[in-house]
Amino acid sequence: MTNKSVIPEKVYDYSAYDDNNQLIGVAGEVTLPNLEPMSETLTGAGIMGEIESTSAGHFGSMEMEIQFRTLFQQSFSLMEYSGRPLVLRAIQQATDIQTRKTEYRPLKITAIYQPKGLNLGKIGQGATTETSNTFAITYLKIEENGVVLLEIDKLNYKYVLNGVDQLQGIRDFL
Repeated sequence: MTNKSVIPEKVYDYSAYDDNNQLIGVAGEVTLPNLEPMSETLTGAGIMGEIESTSAGHFGSMEMEIQFRTLFQQSFSLMEYSGRPLVLRAIQQATDIQTRKTEYRPLKITAIYQPKGLNLGKIGQGATTETSNTFAITYLKIEENGVVLLEIDKLNYKYVLNGVDQLQGIRDFL
């Protein structure tokens, strides 16, 4: 549940893990998936113009990208397997507007991926290579302070939003 007296500020810090081993050399950012619901354009009798009809729980392809400061063994290890978990553990900072105190809340993002690409980056004297791995995401779970905000499991027909399984009724019909 959202505390309305708290102003969310930023991610204080984070760590990235693959198979419970901390990934070393991760650059400043990890690009998270874009959630774009699949839709169909409807037109015809009784509809003035067009309507985009979305399908609950059905999302387009989801991608995640991790940048590394340099080109080294971990980038290649991430390309070896499909179906591996990738976990981001973050601390989010906020200010309580009543007390003016800074608060911290844990954020955990779990993704199960298939390797999609490896951008080797560039070589320059005294510069980072900006190497990056790209992953196709088949499972995504976001938890804040222990509460499941989002869970998408494309292979097991599961879509949880704010702790509520949005597809339970549909699965009951199937």
